[in-house]
Amino acid sequence: MYQNHKKFPKNKDIQRYLFPHACFACRKVFRKPFSEQGRICPQCGVALVLLGRKFHNPKSTDIPQWKKVQALVECGFFFDPVYRATETGSKVAVPYPRTQAEVPAFVAEFKSQARQPQPVRPNTN
Repeated sequence: MYQNHKKFPKNKDIQRYLFPHACFACRKVFRKPFSEQGRICPQCGVALVLLGRKFHNPKSTDIPQWKKVQALVECGFFFDPVYRATETGSKVAVPYPRTQAEVPAFVAEFKSQARQPQPVRPNTN
């Protein structure tokens, strides 16, 4: 007998948000739920890089922008929010660099907010 979808509960915490996973070899982004295990690109088999939820991917033909994104990731910036302290003691969100030329100054100023890349563990499923 047919049972409706309510009989098969889903883990809402896992499925609530889709995170961008970038492949620098294919220059593509796949939006998937967060996973502790690393993910593999379905097209080329290279490990995908988990980026922040607000990352907007460039066109696959825009190679300079992809090089900029890769340079930021290699420096530990995964498109999580970055903040600058103000004179009043509060913090203001800072936009990521628009060009490759702006990357070194951005990395130098905000290196304390960079995070170390996690080792990639391929998903065996």
